[in-house]
Amino acid sequence: MMVKLSKATTDKEVDDIINEHNQIEMSEAEKQQYSDNVIADLENVLKALDDDIEELRAARIREKMGDLDQAISFAYIAKNYFGKSYSWLAQRLNGSKVNGKEAHFNREEVLQLQSALNDLGKKLSSIVLL
Repeated sequence: MMVKLSKATTDKEVDDIINEHNQIEMSEAEKQQYSDNVIADLENVLKALDDDIEELRAARIREKMGDLDQAISFAYIAKNYFGKSYSWLAQRLNGSKVNGKEAHFNREEVLQLQSALNDLGKKLSSIVLL
């Protein structure tokens, strides 16, 4: 049924597939197994979507950061704004594998990075040389 549903393109097609499925007789054990399978499939889809969102967020951050690492010290940002090492920050910026899993910023860390960059921008713009 999940394969058919994934190929349905209109509400009517989805309704037809569900109605067809509802006409199939199942024992209570089969219904429970089917329900468990659907839940497991949906959880897998949600996890895959979460992973995709994290990957897209990391790619967007990398794109926006550009060659900023050539102009400012990421080691300074890592230490003073995160209390972490440069390698910790670099792993997240680059999506490096750590313990078999790609490292990414969580939402709170993204906000913290944004705050750090804003703070550095204010410090740089407040410098008056003459």
